[in-house]
Amino acid sequence: MAAVSSYPQQVETNIYWNLLKDLDEDLKIQLVTRLKKSLSTKEVAKACVTDEAQKAYVVMLDKLKTYQAYPVGWDGEDAVPLTPQVVMNFNHLLEVIDKQLLVGLTIFPETNGTLLIDCTDKEAGISLGNDKFSYYIIKDGQVMGENGIDFSVQAITQVIKKIAA
Repeated sequence: MAAVSSYPQQVETNIYWNLLKDLDEDLKIQLVTRLKKSLSTKEVAKACVTDEAQKAYVVMLDKLKTYQAYPVGWDGEDAVPLTPQVVMNFNHLLEVIDKQLLVGLTIFPETNGTLLIDCTDKEAGISLGNDKFSYYIIKDGQVMGENGIDFSVQAITQVIKKIAA
């Protein structure tokens, strides 16, 4: 939940960084040096992403916020809402992942309370659950994947990199 509650602050920080991109290089270096002293390394790293990556990040946060509000039966049948643990896992992933890896990905709720991280330009996806995740990749007509992987940001990031390759 922390990433959602700090969402406006993160967007504001990134807006400032985007404004800096048009400044004279010497002035930018001076400002960045001063900002680094007042911002944490994590905030600086979050801010130093491409516009496309920043957009993907913000869109995912917005979608997650929307999907969190889905009630029981959101599909018109017996779908359950996203579980709080799934939301927490995905927020944690968004906090630490290289934002560039989010480009080309989107998310959808699944009817069992999990979250599908779908690759928009490849046949691949990750199903994120409470404490495990699964993934599939269809490449050259062959299906690869694994079920029941223990959730960790490192493990899911490796899968996202594998999908992106």
